[in-house]
Amino acid sequence: MSTEHSPVFKKVLFRLEQDAQGYPPASVEGLWAQQTEAGYLIDSIPFYAYGIAPGDLISVSEADGQAWFAALSNSGGASVFRVLVKLSGALEPVRAALSEFGCPSEVEQAVKMLAVQVPPTQSLDTLLYYLLTQREAGTLEFEEGVLRHAIPAEFR
Repeated sequence: MSTEHSPVFKKVLFRLEQDAQGYPPASVEGLWAQQTEAGYLIDSIPFYAYGIAPGDLISVSEADGQAWFAALSNSGGASVFRVLVKLSGALEPVRAALSEFGCPSEVEQAVKMLAVQVPPTQSLDTLLYYLLTQREAGTLEFEEGVLRHAIPAEFR
């Protein structure tokens, strides 16, 4: 009989700094991570936590049965953008365009926001051009959650 172990996933909690306007709307964000021998491998795209991306290896500290983010052990090389879709009905078209660029995303329906992963093998050129032109058109706003890709010269 096979005794293959399925991967163990755990929700790791990240403390968030809220600004004077109460953003982000929570003081903690939970991200799914896969337990490995070396630590926890991030498996979610963060909506609010900065400096972290899917594929990053982290260490945690345990408190009251909860796993809290302690430190980044190794970067997986991905970047994360947050995209706030301002134009009604544009959420799915924007998400589809990002997907065509090879950038998976997760949706926060309540605020019409996308957490977008830029895999390490992806170039930023097409994505940045799209985001900048869509921002200019009033469709969306965006920010970096963590930027690990080189910014192409034409965007500097």
